[in-house]
Amino acid sequence: MINENLELQKKIKEGINLIENNKFLEAEKIFEKLLENNETETTGLFFLGIISIKKKENFKAKELFLKILSINEFHLEANFNLALVYFGEDNYDEALTYFNVCIKINNKHLPSYYHKGLIYMVKDNYDDAIKYFDICNDIDEKFIPTSLNLGNIYLRRNEFKKSIHYYQKIPKISSDKMYLNLAKFNIAWNQLAQCNLDEGFKNYEVRKEKPLIKKQVNELIEKYSCKEWQGENLESKTIVILSEQGLGDNIQFFRYLFWLKDKFNTNIIFLINKKISHLFKDTPFNIVSNLDNIKHIDYFKFVMSLPGMYFNQNQSFPKLVQYIKPSKEVDLIWKDRLQKFKKPVIALNWQGDRSFMFDKTRSIALSNFKNILNLKKYAFISIQKGFGSEQIKRNKFENYLTDLSNEIDNGNKTFEDTMAILKNVECLITSDTSIAHLAGTLNVKTYLLLSFNPEWRWFIEKKYKVFYPNIKIIQQNKPGDWVTVFEKVENIINH
Repeated sequence: MINENLELQKKIKEGINLIENNKFLEAEKIFEKLLENNETETTGLFFLGIISIKKKENFKAKELFLKILSINEFHLEANFNLALVYFGEDNYDEALTYFNVCIKINNKHLPSYYHKGLIYMVKDNYDDAIKYFDICNDIDEKFIPTSLNLGNIYLRRNEFKKSIHYYQKIPKISSDKMYLNLAKFNIAWNQLAQCNLDEGFKNYEVRKEKPLIKKQVNELIEKYSCKEWQGENLESKTIVILSEQGLGDNIQFFRYLFWLKDKFNTNIIFLINKKISHLFKDTPFNIVSNLDNIKHIDYFKFVMSLPGMYFNQNQSFPKLVQYIKPSKEVDLIWKDRLQKFKKPVIALNWQGDRSFMFDKTRSIALSNFKNILNLKKYAFISIQKGFGSEQIKRNKFENYLTDLSNEIDNGNKTFEDTMAILKNVECLITSDTSIAHLAGTLNVKTYLLLSFNPEWRWFIEKKYKVFYPNIKIIQQNKPGDWVTVFEKVENIINH
């Protein structure tokens, strides 16, 4: 009997090792073997459920975990993993049911309290999220994700001191570089939002510790024997400015290249995604989408490191330079098209890139525009491309809002038509997307609708009015309150 148990444990361990090495077919054979003589053997059922999760076979995984619970309703790991499956499917009500069972089984089950906190955080129920994260802290104050998420919640509530408090806890409880860098980055976000710009820009440099950025830098140094610019004299030197992050970031901070050009007699190369490289073609810089034909580089700098360099030296910001414009041909086409509406035209944009971590709070449901679309003295056009444009039909707004999504920017040149449209409308109403930066740089009258806790740059903009003098910011007074925002917008454009 003892020998049988030892052999069984050996087989289970072998199966677990196979799962960890992604050898699922071999692992399945082992755990199916356990069930041959006993269909209610929960160990075999459990690990087959784990394999199903790994293979993204959620339906099968749920069946297996539910079978275990029909045998033993207090099986902690089956309840927990079933909850995780529902959590991964965004079925938060079902997930909560099983996380609650886990807590009944073990009132110190930290992972269940933590995931309950995450669910309430996703639901923007920050009070309940804090309650469960606090319980996690009571169970294990060294559990780093708790501090990170408490910091994130207080950041979203614009309670910056509390937010920084939790981020600053992380170096005290962990030496993990990934967590340390993430904490430092979030502290930078807090500092910049509070307009503590000296420290904020300094800490913001930690973003360059990301593996992909470090790889890019190492390859650049290896190929050109260049170094990162730290303020050295650039006379007769060649510097490459590396684009980064989103399209809007590069449009916004391109202005700093003019500062370098004015300060030094230097050759400036701007490495930018081919999709928007054409925007900068009429500038005095070498605009490239790769470095294949570049023979020599002395220095490099990431474009979003330039504001910190400039502010450190000047304690101010450079004025906006008009560095992008539509082609005359495209401009004339859209000028003629928009004149046919016989009334002032307002362009709308409401949805940003879904992959952005804060897109849920910054993007706006089109349904919020209903009252504005009823204003008869304007014609309304949508410049929303891709995801989000389907909301026009869903809300039955076709008679109020002309959808241009299939007519604009269909070539290789992103924003080619959008630029021309923006130059020929009465104004733009937009959420926080790259379109806002495009309009800001084009000097188009813009109403920018912001969440309660937008990106740090808009806090700076509100205080200093340095980025876009043509943009009027209308921000939520409390999280999720778009009603008040739209009342303000309607009042402005209706008078």
